[in-house]
Amino acid sequence: MRFATLFVMTIAVWLSSAAQAMEAQASDKDIETWLRLSERCRMAIEQGERLDTQGLDDLGPSIRRVAPVTIEGLAEPVIRGHEVRQHSWQQDGSSFVVVEEEYPDGRRSCAIRLAPGVPAVTAVEEAGFASAFLQKRQALVAAGTHEERNPDPIFSTNLGVGPIARSASGCRIISGLQIETNPGREPFFNSFSAEQAGCAPPR
Repeated sequence: MRFATLFVMTIAVWLSSAAQAMEAQASDKDIETWLRLSERCRMAIEQGERLDTQGLDDLGPSIRRVAPVTIEGLAEPVIRGHEVRQHSWQQDGSSFVVVEEEYPDGRRSCAIRLAPGVPAVTAVEEAGFASAFLQKRQALVAAGTHEERNPDPIFSTNLGVGPIARSASGCRIISGLQIETNPGREPFFNSFSAEQAGCAPPR
């Protein structure tokens, strides 16, 4: 009887360990996939080239409509409403969707978002994404081509890096990682590379 109980306990421990190992492998795979996709986004925006879509399924174009920003008492909106052209891509079986955007002034961005139906990032996963981003940022800064450029601290993770040189259209560029996992806050995941507003004509 004791042997049978010990056998069952051993099997249970083994199954638990195997499940944890598979979960860790899946998480590592997601981070590796995200790193590859984020590098494609960064290179496309920084070099002013088309996104490398090799191996990605075309999910098609769409339009994102941005409402005008108004202030009570002012007749005209502070920021006019506009449309942003989007095009989405996804690697088969991936947890991420790559979304290219082009603004009316010609600025471009490339974001990596969680695919529909994918659970929100956990605090443990957040730490893995942040660690991978920091390692990549450290390498870019050490190369002398980039500098730290963090987004506003509005989420639990707010990390950024950007090239010292402006883009060909005179825009500063930022590549960032924003994640929210704090209790009581809306979960959020956004990885992006984008030309920032206020571009100056290249000299």
